[in-house]
Amino acid sequence: MSMAARACASARVLFDLSDVDGACNRAYYAMFDAARAALLVSGAPVVISAPR
Repeated sequence: MSMAARACASARVLFDLSDVDGACNRAYYAMFDAARAALLVSGAPVVISAPR
């Protein structure tokens, strides 16, 4: 969840700087990382295709 929290914080900063595209990108990855963390905690198999 730390990656999700960091991406969310970045999205807020970028949004405040009027960088909507960058904020959307970071918000997407915040949700993606949070979903991945939830799947891992639930015990669901998660395929890691590329390191981030």
